[in-house]
Amino acid sequence: MAIVPLAVFAVAAAAEPPSVADSVQVDGDQIVVLIAGRDQGSITGISSLDGGATWSDYYGRPVRPPQTAACVPGQPQRCYRVLPGRPAVAESDDGGKTWRPSWSLPDDQYDRLARRYDPSSTTGPRSLALAVQARPEGHVVVVANGVDGVLVRDVTGTWRREGWPEPLASLGDETANLDPEQRVALVLAALMLLGAVGTGMRRLSGVYAASALVVCVGLYAALGADGDPAALATGMTLLGVMVCLVAAIAGPASGVAVAVGFGAAPLVYAAVYVPFYGWAHGMPDSYAVAVGAAVVMTAGVVAASGALIRRDIHRRTATY
Repeated sequence: MAIVPLAVFAVAAAAEPPSVADSVQVDGDQIVVLIAGRDQGSITGISSLDGGATWSDYYGRPVRPPQTAACVPGQPQRCYRVLPGRPAVAESDDGGKTWRPSWSLPDDQYDRLARRYDPSSTTGPRSLALAVQARPEGHVVVVANGVDGVLVRDVTGTWRREGWPEPLASLGDETANLDPEQRVALVLAALMLLGAVGTGMRRLSGVYAASALVVCVGLYAALGADGDPAALATGMTLLGVMVCLVAAIAGPASGVAVAVGFGAAPLVYAAVYVPFYGWAHGMPDSYAVAVGAAVVMTAGVVAASGALIRRDIHRRTATY
């Protein structure tokens, strides 16, 4: 059985603490964004002398506490503020008496970003602070956008997600956490393997089916648990695998069914996981599209495998 080797893909390395753009301020002619979290060496942030168009290393310390709202210098009626608990900014034309949305992260992009971290924690996706700088052509707004890096509104009024610009571009390498999707992909791959082999059993099919159910339940539990529960679930999975193996040999299982199972299992894994892997990297942009693609691709693999097994059953039936 290839179930245990498949499970190796679910083991992930311990993640480093995330980097967070947690403070931004105007200091003379420069805009400074300070970075917390993952160690960047001696660099404490990035600074810009051209309104956020380009950035360079910053080695200093905060000049003043971060602020969540600010008005345009010389235009006290024009103000901006970050909205709590989400990557979003509001603006006001009456000095903060009323507010309207100015920018927010689209839902699909928010979902992808939220998958990287616990959204209930202080390192979750949210706008944390902002600063406003007057420029000869108008004004710019720079937002410390938490785990998403830097957000800039240029003098034309256009918002753009800078993310992690140079020299901190490597801090934006994190991708969405796909552990739940990988867990489902592994279990469905195991189910495909066990189900295909089971259809070729001549006897002991009841014992085999019960053991296969134990394997799938144990594998699903083992991939989602820690400590003693994980050890218990792993033991249950291994025991089920052993019984399935003995039953498949004693049955015996059809060679064609076994071959189809071993061939289709990794295809099912790929059919389920690859669309979500693509979504985590921005293609497709919608999670719903990734779900649809996974369903269609998996159904195709199952249908093709079923056709091969049915052909083998008809051949064996005709022979007898």
